Amino acid sequence: MRNESLLLLHPVQNLVAGAKHLDSQGEELVKSTFKKILESGDTYSVAELESWFVNQAGIVEQSVLDRIMNIAHYQKSKFEASNKFRMVSDGDECGCGGGH
Repeated sequence: MRNESLLLLHPVQNLVAGAKHLDSQGEELVKSTFKKILESGDTYSVAELESWFVNQAGIVEQSVLDRIMNIAHYQKSKFEASNKFRMVSDGDECGCGGGH
């Protein structure tokens, strides 16, 4: 995950640190954050995210962590399903086939 994406996660981290549950406003923040990360061209592993949240945000409440991971997985699946044909760069930025 890029540093820009990690910065996007800080408001979520602050919201959920020590939280006992995730309200609808919190869920919307989580959804929009993961959507922004994916739309920026970055991607994430749900397992790595879970580890990051445990280590960085200090989430103790398993139900909050589970909800965040469910949202992250759903957003990623939804994004990938709607972007099946997106092109992956092979380093040929100019489109000339030379890779320059």
